[in-house]
Amino acid sequence: MAKLVLTVADHEQNGFVHLAQWCEFTEAGAREIVSRFDARITEEMAPDIKTAPFTFILDVYSDDYCDLISTGDCCLPLQVASGLAPEQVEDWLQSRPDPDSRSNRAIPELSRSTLAGGSDA
Repeated sequence: MAKLVLTVADHEQNGFVHLAQWCEFTEAGAREIVSRFDARITEEMAPDIKTAPFTFILDVYSDDYCDLISTGDCCLPLQVASGLAPEQVEDWLQSRPDPDSRSNRAIPELSRSTLAGGSDA
């Protein structure tokens, strides 16, 4: 089994924060959802990781977080990330915590219904 994780890369603070997760997917199902999001992001929509202060991405992890299986090919625009996990993105934007301070906290599990165009795979 696999899970999807919305991750923010904070380029100014040089770290990553996992904001939200969706659990109990097959690996193929999780990869398919990430591919669908990637297909929706045009080059003009995608943030530039060289100049943006932060970027969002969907990651596919093994159920136990031991292995990062895959990442999306595209960084998600803020609007897309906010649509997936509005409270978590807003909280992160308001506080911009040191990524190291968030490494051991529980990652909120969200309903699959927040994955627009998602799958129950």
